[in-house]
Amino acid sequence: MKLNNKTIIFIEDNDTYRQGITEFLQMHKLKIIEATNKKEALEQFYKNRNKIDLILSDLKLPDGNGIEILKEIKQIDSTIPFIFLTGQPDVESAVEALKAGAWDYLTKPVDLQHLLHKIQSCLENRLLQLENLELKKKLSEYTTGDFIIGNSPSIQKVIEKAKQIAPTDITVLIEGESGTGKEMLANFIHQNSLRKDKPFLKINCGAIVKSLLESELFGVVKGAYTGADKDRPGIFEAANGGTIFLDEIGELDLESQVRLLRVIEEKMVIRVGSTKPIPVDVRIIAATNKNLLEEVEKGNFREDLYYRLAVAKLTLPPLRERKEDILLLFNHFVTEFNEKYGKSVTKLSPDVLKFFQNYDWPGNIRQFKNVLESMVIMAKDDTLTMEDIPEELLKGPSPSTKKKLVDTIIPGISLEEYEKAIIQKNLAFTNGNREKTAQLLGISQRTLYRKLNEYQLK
Repeated sequence: MKLNNKTIIFIEDNDTYRQGITEFLQMHKLKIIEATNKKEALEQFYKNRNKIDLILSDLKLPDGNGIEILKEIKQIDSTIPFIFLTGQPDVESAVEALKAGAWDYLTKPVDLQHLLHKIQSCLENRLLQLENLELKKKLSEYTTGDFIIGNSPSIQKVIEKAKQIAPTDITVLIEGESGTGKEMLANFIHQNSLRKDKPFLKINCGAIVKSLLESELFGVVKGAYTGADKDRPGIFEAANGGTIFLDEIGELDLESQVRLLRVIEEKMVIRVGSTKPIPVDVRIIAATNKNLLEEVEKGNFREDLYYRLAVAKLTLPPLRERKEDILLLFNHFVTEFNEKYGKSVTKLSPDVLKFFQNYDWPGNIRQFKNVLESMVIMAKDDTLTMEDIPEELLKGPSPSTKKKLVDTIIPGISLEEYEKAIIQKNLAFTNGNREKTAQLLGISQRTLYRKLNEYQLK
């Protein structure tokens, strides 16, 4: 790293010592602002605060000490590093300086080459720190409410509520069908919280076998079980100070639920195979595609844990309830896919848009995105047409979805009324295309024409 034009405030009351070090650092293209006491140093900082890259300070000064300067400046800009010099070293002052946030603590007389090396390392670390802060700032902007795409009242209501609870530390339960964007909403809450500069870690409670889940969550000590060859922290320790996203919380077994409840209440974790509690400070955001209150009634989920998780509850609407957002989602995803695959798709034909808006999207936004990606790959020009729609989408709902239809049947309604309604629904779904309607219904076009005449349907 080049030191050219980096600016240092050097605070030292010994004129000869200060001038000697200043001349040496200036030889290496560093800009030095000199100060002889605390008052001068703070005046120079406030005067040049946007230019300062590092503070080099004697620990003891005529009107105070360097740690007092450090604490005041860190409140203004936590990224500015401090290196302390002292002629009377002692362990207590060194510990105090480092605890207050000093980068290093050197004893006079200092080796000049060693000091230069320390300054260079310090400035490289600050550069990395500033780059990370800039990336986090961009990520925060990227995960604003606008990124949780949608103008429909249902999704805007969720976004506004998320903005209100984000700055707090309360636990959050996000409910919603698979593919509705629960993880994205959890990340949005974290990025708009006071913990945004700390870790955001996630774990899928349904994707890890029970025997390993607790060690993933709470950690494990060496020898706790076969294969535990060393101490290992769990996700709670790794996320200390930040946020944990527990996806598919409804899949957590009852024994693990008890341990999780204890962690929430006591803010302590105990690694598997240990009895020693470890303090943790994390915010928990949980998500589920199940109705947890129903799971509580069935005895599958602890009621006390449910209420500790659902201090704030957000419910993401399925895509079929916010179809006015489909065009907005199309514009967002198609830009990504055009760049990814070198395509130039910009439009949906009116019949495709109507088809999309009539489809129930059991897989929600995740399914819509996957379908759109496939269509963009196969597109021949800038407009997606009915020919681009994947064949499986035209075949209608999956077997699991069809099974749920049985539960919607209302006793007392005639077969004729159901048949008429089914034909009308499928005609609307295909935008009046009789050939595709017949395919969806599993009947011949001739039979469909007869039914249309019989029920006087257009």
